[in-house]
Amino acid sequence: MTSHLILIAWENRRETLADLDRMARRVSELDPAIAAQVVSKRQRDQYRLLPLWLRPALSLSMIDVTKRKLLPGRFVSAKRMGKRGEYERMDRVGIPVPRWQVMTAETCLDPAEWGPYVVEKPDRGRVGANIRIRRTGRMQYVPPESWPADHYGRDGPMLAQQFIYTGEWPTSYRVVTFFGEVLMSVRQTTRDRGQPLTGRWDFKTGGLSIVSNTKSMEVVMDKDREVVALAERAHRLAFGDIPLLGFDIIRDADTGALFILECHAHGTAWMFSSGMGLGIQTDNRINFESQYDGIEKAARILARVTPRLAARRSPLPGGRPARWADLVPET
Repeated sequence: MTSHLILIAWENRRETLADLDRMARRVSELDPAIAAQVVSKRQRDQYRLLPLWLRPALSLSMIDVTKRKLLPGRFVSAKRMGKRGEYERMDRVGIPVPRWQVMTAETCLDPAEWGPYVVEKPDRGRVGANIRIRRTGRMQYVPPESWPADHYGRDGPMLAQQFIYTGEWPTSYRVVTFFGEVLMSVRQTTRDRGQPLTGRWDFKTGGLSIVSNTKSMEVVMDKDREVVALAERAHRLAFGDIPLLGFDIIRDADTGALFILECHAHGTAWMFSSGMGLGIQTDNRINFESQYDGIEKAARILARVTPRLAARRSPLPGGRPARWADLVPET
């Protein structure tokens, strides 16, 4: 029986469409029983999918789609849940996350428990914006309306998070996973934002940055096995309803312990052909796809999971779809 795979194009950029078209064609080559196609997220472009409402289908979006519109079959998509939602999921299954807390008017952090400095960050933000290091004893709740007009603290709560020392310069790993399997893994370091942090708590000199994910970061390919294994495990255990994730992972420079900072569950992880991803590759003279043969690997994953996940289901309100992690056995 034919299974149908629908890949939703979240934008009309030539490079993005080329990647999706290439994956769709390759999936059908790998398994001729899968009819794969690419469709726009716009409803007017989805009317041609109406005949598939009663056929086994899997509709997949790598970016958060608020409404499934006319998409048939089982629907899997990125989801907006903020850092707090991501942390709650990972905490429940024992994935290491730096200690965190939502800031409220009643919050009072004890330096004896949190250390002399903590990280202040917005629940919803991007590219390290509005992330600051604060003295723990001075960390206070700020009403959303009191933040500047362009501050992400107006869009959701602010969080306090345990500071993890990653070395003299802020360093982190970005690991992109697809259905729980790695597609790319890089190490990113920012060295041009202030002075180096020569010790874990040496913030007395001022002008020190703790953010590694910046526009000027240095990026190198890095297949750190422990880092990759943590990302894959976190995806399978905590995010079995989300197809594509981009994990930001840090390593404590003193203990070697790994922690996940976020996984971009809302969908900013397709680094192969996004504008940001192409810029990073050009600036650092690297090629993300070459590391794990990423697009070919993604197609092979889709060829494997589509027959298991495809279901007869119309977009009309109905039963809750199963998590893909419950349907696809460990490999």
